[in-house]
Amino acid sequence: MKVLQFLPYFPPHIGGVEAFAKERSSAFSEQKKGKLINVVFSLGQPENLTSYQQDGYTVMILPAFELISNFPVPKIRSPIFWSQIQKIKAEKADIIQTHTRFFLSTFLGGLLAKLRKIKRIHIEHGSGFVKGLSCRKTAFARCYDQIFGRLIFRLADSLVAISHGNLPFIQQFTNKKISVIYRGFNLSPVLREKKEKPDQILIGFVGRLVKLKGVDLLIEAFAQLQQENRHLRLQIIGDGEERFALEKQAEALGVGDKISFLGYQSSEKVYSDFLPHIDIFVNPSLQEGLPTTVIEALFAQCITVATDVGGTREIADREDFIVVEPGSVKALKHGLNQALALIGKVYGASYEQVRERFNWKRGVEEYLEIYKKLC
Repeated sequence: MKVLQFLPYFPPHIGGVEAFAKERSSAFSEQKKGKLINVVFSLGQPENLTSYQQDGYTVMILPAFELISNFPVPKIRSPIFWSQIQKIKAEKADIIQTHTRFFLSTFLGGLLAKLRKIKRIHIEHGSGFVKGLSCRKTAFARCYDQIFGRLIFRLADSLVAISHGNLPFIQQFTNKKISVIYRGFNLSPVLREKKEKPDQILIGFVGRLVKLKGVDLLIEAFAQLQQENRHLRLQIIGDGEERFALEKQAEALGVGDKISFLGYQSSEKVYSDFLPHIDIFVNPSLQEGLPTTVIEALFAQCITVATDVGGTREIADREDFIVVEPGSVKALKHGLNQALALIGKVYGASYEQVRERFNWKRGVEEYLEIYKKLC
């Protein structure tokens, strides 16, 4: 069995879709069920390479540029682009797999599937229309969804949502059957020191620094809490177009010396070196499908506060997982106060639950079943 997986980005570029795709690629290779080829745009990829092998799978790179932030566009005038397309066609895939309806990689994969009469499975990571953009960009994104997004869903031979929270959004576009398959994680247990009465409490965030992630709300809530709890510190891992504005916000609120902006870190380093030292992990996002960083934080036995978006509530229901209203500084502050009260009392309550729910082998088997049905 040969699977072509079309993606807008791929590691080392950071993001939930990228991490999902890399884990699926490694797992597919490890199961020895066939060949998986990732077709990715060039942003974040090694320069001067058109393809490479890694962990038993192949990555083929299409030249691209970003028309707007986080929206790669293929360089269709480039001879390399068309040379790569010919190589992709020559692979004679059994299955084409696409991710998230609004990326041009999905449109490209869908077009190839239609022209070559190849079965296509589409995995939707989104749970709503795009938010956090300018009025013009938001209007364009909604219009794009209504036309091309609808087409992507309707022409797919099989549809998968990454959480039950995604279903209502997808069902606006199609009446087709939609499978729900949780992402699998292959993470080792984390050893963490249990704190009784810590001198300093670390709050952490990991993700892109863009409007949609709600980091400005976290900084505001942290600044208010800092007035009452001087021993709090906030560490922010990630980069993005909002970083400078967020740093200025922290300074303006008088907490610039209490907040560390640590920039981009690999997911491996985040899990092994960052999360084990975090007391409270926060995901203040305004929109998610199924937040990867929240699951990783619970694997790392962090007390976790997350906004009620997408499939977040499906992750766990133990006392170390606090779900709050999105878009509200007041709700974030309240959730953080609840988390502070748990320090020294609760660690790892959700660990067994997330390990069972997001078992990586089971996820691989569920996708293989779909592949078999399509072939």
